[in-house]
Amino acid sequence: MEADLVAYARDAAARGDDLFALLSVDATSSESDIRRAFRRKALTAHPDKAGDAYDPALYERLERARDVLALPAAREAYDNGMRAVLQKRAALDQMSSRRRRLVEELEQREEEAKRARTAAAPGADQAQTAEREAMATRGRAKLDEMKRLRREAEERAAAAQQKEDQMREKDDAASTQPAAAAPGHGDGGDDYDDRVVELERRIRESKQRKAEKQQRKSKKKTTTPHTASPPPPRAGQDNGGLTKPAAAPLSSTYPSTAAAESNADADKMAAAAAAAAAAPPPPPPNLVPPPADESAAAQTNKPKDSFASTMARLRAAQAKRDEEKRRRAAAEQQQPDGTATAAT
Repeated sequence: MEADLVAYARDAAARGDDLFALLSVDATSSESDIRRAFRRKALTAHPDKAGDAYDPALYERLERARDVLALPAAREAYDNGMRAVLQKRAALDQMSSRRRRLVEELEQREEEAKRARTAAAPGADQAQTAEREAMATRGRAKLDEMKRLRREAEERAAAAQQKEDQMREKDDAASTQPAAAAPGHGDGGDDYDDRVVELERRIRESKQRKAEKQQRKSKKKTTTPHTASPPPPRAGQDNGGLTKPAAAPLSSTYPSTAAAESNADADKMAAAAAAAAAAPPPPPPNLVPPPADESAAAQTNKPKDSFASTMARLRAAQAKRDEEKRRRAAAEQQQPDGTATAAT
């Protein structure tokens, strides 16, 4: 790379190509000044900036001038070549017109001979031409790539904007749809009124069913009160001084079979309580300690006697309560009978 730059610097000096003027700097400029000047020139000559006016040859010359002047060895070769050219020009200026003409003719013949040698060896020119074409192709490819990337970025931005617009339209449509379906607006007002009437009718029917159900419950409670059924009169019982024979009880005025069984159980309990009350009291406790075997037997029988006495007391209390119930029922039954007799 360095050798190529040195050779290019010598050729540029031999041609009298002023690289400093190409970058708009002078011979005393430093490397940083050279690079800064190249960036200024690239603002108008770069493929991304020039666009369709891009000149590959000009941009290549600018890059070569930057590389030659930034590399110390290539810059030294270029300075030496330019110094020789300037000295030669100064010497020509000091020559007479005749001698100057002879020198110019000599240089012209040398230049023609050089061109002839170059034509005899077309490979070098072809190589340079191929290199220039390759650089131009790379520049165009880079320009096309930049255009493609820019176009894809614009397409992505347009697609994102379109998607955002569609989402905004959907949101607007969703927000305006409830307002369009509101009652009293548009063609849906009648349908809304029908729904309101139907809901009111259902509410009235539900309230009416609840009221009827409550009325049936209250009527059932008032017509079937829970009262104790009076016991049937026994055979030969004195009813207001009259002795009536025992009659078959009617199903509508006398207790049921379950009530009769309950009364029979109560009679049994009352009889057991009366027998327990009529039993003689237990003897006084014996202060003399009984024998060991008798004491053990007494302790064994004590829980049984205590349980029996407790059951007897419970049965007596139950019999007493049942007797009071029967008396009240008989009194209630006799009172309507006495009223009927007085009326007769």
